Amino acid sequence: MIKVYSKTNKYGIIYGKIDSYNWYALVQNDIVDYGINPNTLAKGSGRVSRLFVYKEVNVDTLNQNTVKESVIADYRHKWNLLNNDKKELIKKLVNYLELRYSLKVLKEAK
Repeated sequence: MIKVYSKTNKYGIIYGKIDSYNWYALVQNDIVDYGINPNTLAKGSGRVSRLFVYKEVNVDTLNQNTVKESVIADYRHKWNLLNNDKKELIKKLVNYLELRYSLKVLKEAK
């Protein structure tokens, strides 16, 4: 399940939760060549130009391995980290964001 916690439907930084992971993304108004392609997850032709997906880490048990394992995706105009085991989850999130923020609301003519 994907939840969006941002209070706006506008473009920009959006954050939420997918399954047990937290995420935040930067979604562009238009498709950009440095965005994530929603079909392939490769760089190019997408609205999502930044994406970070992670699990909450308990500060009391914080160590280097815990932090490393808690991040499953980090995209900043290119992939810095993409956990192969979670590609389908990431693809689902990117496609959701593409769809949600590409919809235009049309006002009813009076």
